[in-house]
Amino acid sequence: MGVEKKMEGLQISWQIFLVQLCFFILLLGILSKLLFKPIVSFMDARTNQIKDEYKSIEDTKTEIEGVKKQYQNQLNELTGKTNTIIQQAIKTAGESKQKIIDEARKESNHILQKATLEIELERKKAVAELYKEVSGLSVLCASKIIEGSINPDMADRLVKEVIDGLDGISDQSDMPQ
Repeated sequence: MGVEKKMEGLQISWQIFLVQLCFFILLLGILSKLLFKPIVSFMDARTNQIKDEYKSIEDTKTEIEGVKKQYQNQLNELTGKTNTIIQQAIKTAGESKQKIIDEARKESNHILQKATLEIELERKKAVAELYKEVSGLSVLCASKIIEGSINPDMADRLVKEVIDGLDGISDQSDMPQ
């Protein structure tokens, strides 16, 4: 019997059930208007914001890659230009070096020719001077021999002087040219 009384207290009242169901639906409607829609719109806004930030990050990353490639291209171009300038400078320096060497050779050849001509001229002058001196000595010897005022020792000495003078001329004409 106690169980039946307990069961009687558990009986469902359809009126109360319907009223509670209406209040529950009304509560869901109010919560949907006041709470669920703002939460869902907040979540959607936050999702969109995160998507936009990811898109912005990807765009920035793409832009950075583009700038990096551009800088790398500029660096390669500048490296190429620098190498070209260096090669041109080396070529110009080589040409200048060769030009200076050629000019120095020409100048040294000119100086050598001039010095050779001067040496030859001086040699000819010295030979001519020696010939004059030998001629003068020969004439003097001959005149003294003819005058008879020369003794045999003096004649030997004069002949020796003439021979020594001729040896000097011969030595100078053997000088390198």
